Amino acid sequence: MDKEKLKIGILGCGRVCEHYIDKIFVPGRVGDLYEIIACCDVDNVKSNNVGKKLSCQPYNNINEFVKHKNMEIVLILTKSGQHFDHAKICLVNNLNVIVEKPLSLRIEHAEELIDISSRKNKFCASIFQNRLNPAVGITKKAFENKRFGNLVSVSVRLRWCRFQDYYNDGWHGTWAQDGGVTNQQAIHHVDALSWICGEVESVCALSATIENKLQAEDTLVAAIEMKNGGLATLELTTAARPKDIEASITITGTSGVVQIGGVALNKIEQWKFLDEADEEEEKMKQFSEEVDNGYGISHYRQLRNIFQKYKINGSNQVPFVASECLHTLKLIHSIYASVEMGRKVSLSENLSSKKLGL
Repeated sequence: MDKEKLKIGILGCGRVCEHYIDKIFVPGRVGDLYEIIACCDVDNVKSNNVGKKLSCQPYNNINEFVKHKNMEIVLILTKSGQHFDHAKICLVNNLNVIVEKPLSLRIEHAEELIDISSRKNKFCASIFQNRLNPAVGITKKAFENKRFGNLVSVSVRLRWCRFQDYYNDGWHGTWAQDGGVTNQQAIHHVDALSWICGEVESVCALSATIENKLQAEDTLVAAIEMKNGGLATLELTTAARPKDIEASITITGTSGVVQIGGVALNKIEQWKFLDEADEEEEKMKQFSEEVDNGYGISHYRQLRNIFQKYKINGSNQVPFVASECLHTLKLIHSIYASVEMGRKVSLSENLSSKKLGL
């Protein structure tokens, strides 16, 4: 492909878009690779505001937006329950898409997007920015290099705070548009579990709605069997008070222990291995970073990675495509199916939640 800047459109001009503007579309991150030429939101005020901030053409109708001349890639930053419909419209109109998590709420919808992108020779990628956190990256490398020995256990803990006003917007916490803490907040940490430690064999989960008023759960715990023989637990809540406390994953093996913490899996908090007893302080310093909130700052790393590969290879061989993220969506559905059915669920059963996305 040529070396001109990629022509990008933004679909959805709300809170997530504001994060992109403040933390990602800034000098020194991905600015040399792209040009934002259009934005769209059903709310005139929001789309006009973003259009003014980014000096791009605002739209209020997606069918007009997708016809914008020379647009190549659309960032889909709309409500979770709209991701499938919006991604499908863009792909059908021969646009590449990058979808904020979740790619879709339903497994069959994700598979449909994969099929359409293949037929159209366009890429459909999903945002899992924490995969590119330095702390996550070095831990995954250690796991792949067998430094942990045999996996013993993994503990995933999300203790975040969401007050009731968060759920009063008409879509957060609803089954049709969002799901609860597992699918909305903890999806990144559930993804980190399998991204680092391999795929899941089975899950047994319990959920509750303890502090907040919402259709779905604000608290969930689960016991998990990994395919490699290790065991894992999930402890997830948005009922922690008075603020976000922790987002961590602790991996224990027969030869070492690593804990990644912070509020966005952004800090090495423990790094202990039999084969190197004195490297903990070095790793904590080198691979930890400060972040402002649970979004973290690795969105720009993922976008830069996708943009660079796209400029070299076109729509082929772009990383983080939907097929690479499907296991996480299937795991989320198995977790919910376990709660709904009141039993242990194997991922090989290919079960779907009877609530999420319906």
